[in-house]
Amino acid sequence: MTPVARSLSGPLLTFDLDAQFHELRSDPAYERSGRVGRTLAKQGPLRLTLVALADGVEVETHHTEYPLTLQVLSGKVGFRIEGRSHELGAGQILYFGPGDAHDIQAAEDTELLLTIAVASDR
Repeated sequence: MTPVARSLSGPLLTFDLDAQFHELRSDPAYERSGRVGRTLAKQGPLRLTLVALADGVEVETHHTEYPLTLQVLSGKVGFRIEGRSHELGAGQILYFGPGDAHDIQAAEDTELLLTIAVASDR
């Protein structure tokens, strides 16, 4: 992902999500791996990140210390919890509590908004 010179914090930030995702999908990292993200805001305990996934790309299980939400803006993802498969589509949000981590796989080209609330001392 090529760095973008812009502020990640401030009293007011606005974003054109269509333009952001167009840039993400044009990025060489996306062309290579089918997965790319961009942090939009990082201030205090809040982290706001866009993620573009190509159809079939899997995000492996990982541990999270903090609660997060995963909002599907377009497309569809599948995930497994306690051995059961679930699907999340456009307009739906998944909440992960601390410690929870699950494989997520794009069931089609997908655009996600990831929001993380980290400890305020970080």
